[in-house]
Amino acid sequence: MMINYNLPSRYSLKDSNLSGGMGDIFSCSDLHLQRDVIVKILKDGEEERRLLDEQKALLKLRSKHVVQLYDLIDVDLSGRNKKALVLEFINGQDLQYNPQDKLDDTLKKLWQVSCGLSEIHSAGIIHRDIKPNNIRINDNNIIKILDFGLARSNGRDAFTHSVIGTLGYMAPELWKRKDISFDHKIDVYAFGVLVLDLLGVDKPDEIFSQPPKEIISLKKLHEVLPNSLADIFLGCLSYNKMSRPEMSDVTAKIANHLLKDRHRALFVLNNKKYELNSAKRDVTITWGGGGKMRIEYDGFDFKVSNFSGTATINNQAVTIGIKFPSCSVITLQNGTSRTFVTFDISRPEVIS
Repeated sequence: MMINYNLPSRYSLKDSNLSGGMGDIFSCSDLHLQRDVIVKILKDGEEERRLLDEQKALLKLRSKHVVQLYDLIDVDLSGRNKKALVLEFINGQDLQYNPQDKLDDTLKKLWQVSCGLSEIHSAGIIHRDIKPNNIRINDNNIIKILDFGLARSNGRDAFTHSVIGTLGYMAPELWKRKDISFDHKIDVYAFGVLVLDLLGVDKPDEIFSQPPKEIISLKKLHEVLPNSLADIFLGCLSYNKMSRPEMSDVTAKIANHLLKDRHRALFVLNNKKYELNSAKRDVTITWGGGGKMRIEYDGFDFKVSNFSGTATINNQAVTIGIKFPSCSVITLQNGTSRTFVTFDISRPEVIS
């Protein structure tokens, strides 16, 4: 039997049903704001709570890397009233392995996903179904995490009575027989599997066991990645959830790799200009009273590596190993005389 979908007059249907899964999904036009949107309605027989969970999750989120919820509407389905979500339309493709991508291109994609997940977790939400076809890259190469139909709030709402999710992306703790409690670390595990997807690394058999087993070895990951990245990605796949990192730490680690050797620092002392960067990694400055300071750039930070005399950085006493903040004032002391030096750092961003 054909079902007639009658939308509010503000929305005009563009295409027929685009997708199955948990919801009927339609491409529509928002006639008021003149933009394309997606209208999502749960199929008959599915719990309406899942739609409401998606609504609650998205209402808490404002992220460049998470699909936006615009509206909650009533739709008439052959005389029956149903709730529907009006979502951001994302023109693009589902995330997938591209053998033509350079390593840094792939890492930029993973960085965007990790940014989105970090913000999801910061909002107290667990996505529960991170996998490539729930992540889309739009025409501007911006990655968006979609489909919050399984989302839960971190805490008392984070439990289920049955095993649910996508085989191969489900963390070991989701495979219990009775009531299953979980937290945001299940998303971290799924992200670890996604890393293997995007790098084209064969997944170990342990991931597909029911429940998943502890991974013994993934040598290929260390062959294609620097050790620091391979280690943290392997950590995401830890059998013990307490050993998995926070997504914010994963984001920072990827960014460090992508931005290595791209920082610059500039300061002027005694009418002499000093610049530190990947081509000029260290400088030694001196001032009256035997003051001496060596500043080094290690590819990530600018640090004091040798020091004698009296000086402060933003009123904090200088010590060996101290890092310079992005903008700081160095105060060089010579008896009762003081010299003030502005030390500016240009910190690049990962562009997405």
